[in-house]
Amino acid sequence: MHNNQLDKAEAAIEEVLSYSEKFGAGIIRIQACIYMGVLLIAKGKMSQGLKLLEEGQRECRENEWRTVYARSEYVLAKVYLQIVEGTEPISLSTMAKNIGFLIKNVPFASKKAEEHFNRAIEVAKEIGAKGTMGMAYLDLGLLYRTKGKTEQAKKCLSEALQIFEQTEAEGFLRQAEEALSSLQGK
Repeated sequence: MHNNQLDKAEAAIEEVLSYSEKFGAGIIRIQACIYMGVLLIAKGKMSQGLKLLEEGQRECRENEWRTVYARSEYVLAKVYLQIVEGTEPISLSTMAKNIGFLIKNVPFASKKAEEHFNRAIEVAKEIGAKGTMGMAYLDLGLLYRTKGKTEQAKKCLSEALQIFEQTEAEGFLRQAEEALSSLQGK
């Protein structure tokens, strides 16, 4: 995302936060906090964003907002997956400002992504949130593929494929099929 888009997203999230605080809509506020955490990470404020995500998760657990909690686990796992894949280019100035975050998180990003994806899957199964479960299986499969864990990747991608077939999520279904076919013969 470009900075202009990030600024627009931040303004929209701040508006949701203001509304939810004004009218006592806690579950809406928490979802906005989670996405504000992701936005802060995208803007290079990694420690601040991660802290906001973790606070949102804590509040979800305390209030037993399991749907939002499952989603937050998925979102946090995606953050760590992007660190593992290196899909988000980090500028030198951003790295310099976040050296503590990077030292603490980069070496363990793969393990953390796997843990968060598995928690998202577990909670999503308990509450029947097939969309979150399917996306978590898909991305966990992609993580395993990146790490060369072919059998685990195939298993997760097959699970994702079944869920996306059941829910008729065509775009995700194609992603799962392509990822699985990339592993055939391995």
